[in-house]
Amino acid sequence: MATNGIINIRNVSFYRGDRVIFENLNCAIAAGKITAIMGPSGTGKTTLLRLIGGQLQPHKGQVLLFDQDIARLNRKQLNHLRARMGVLFQSGALFTDLSVFENVAFPLREHMNLSADELYNRVLLKLEAVGLRGARDLMPSQLSGGMARRVALARAVAMEPEIILYDEPFAGQDPIAMAVLQRLIKGLNSQMQLTSVLVSHDIAEACAIADQVILLGEGRVLAQDSPAALQASADPAVKQFIHGEADGVIPFHFPALPLQEELRGQSK
Repeated sequence: MATNGIINIRNVSFYRGDRVIFENLNCAIAAGKITAIMGPSGTGKTTLLRLIGGQLQPHKGQVLLFDQDIARLNRKQLNHLRARMGVLFQSGALFTDLSVFENVAFPLREHMNLSADELYNRVLLKLEAVGLRGARDLMPSQLSGGMARRVALARAVAMEPEIILYDEPFAGQDPIAMAVLQRLIKGLNSQMQLTSVLVSHDIAEACAIADQVILLGEGRVLAQDSPAALQASADPAVKQFIHGEADGVIPFHFPALPLQEELRGQSK
């Protein structure tokens, strides 16, 4: 069945116990673009990323990747599909007992049958792309937070995937490291003809490089459009989030019973 994106979320519902995370969620992610998934805390941004990566399965609906329904794939088929994706975890998730070189080489050793020279050259090219070829012999403990994130990015693109998923790539980074990561994400997306999907709380930084923004809230897509269109939106929920307004339709309090009903020893 033809679809309108490289990733298609169709009528997806997902729950955690009695709590609704998504209810009939629909969105499409276009090939070759940078798409930012944004929204208030607790709206399921990372959950959506995990659904796309196949770590979670929807309770209803379909997650289509390359026009394949992830839930219908067996383990071998899913692993084959995942080989076409790279993931940059929020923590970086470097192997602490392996050097920078060996961290980037790890997926290549596991999944590709390269000669020693081919592997060496591939790793150096990826480290060069993130500006850390000279750091290849360092250990993760010797890296700054920004450098570690860049090594993790080199590892994520080592197998030259078609899609890369970023979980909070700018979290905890200083302004210089953040600017470097922005440039790298945009540059690699263009040079390698990637489809990039990033979850971020950093509105300005994500919107500066994103082609599209998917804004989540209330278990659904509140809006999907270009950053410029969302900046100009008059929708109250979109306006409140994009402009960081404390008061508005998005509630401060997590849903709960009235306070007086839960306080003990209070007269009715």
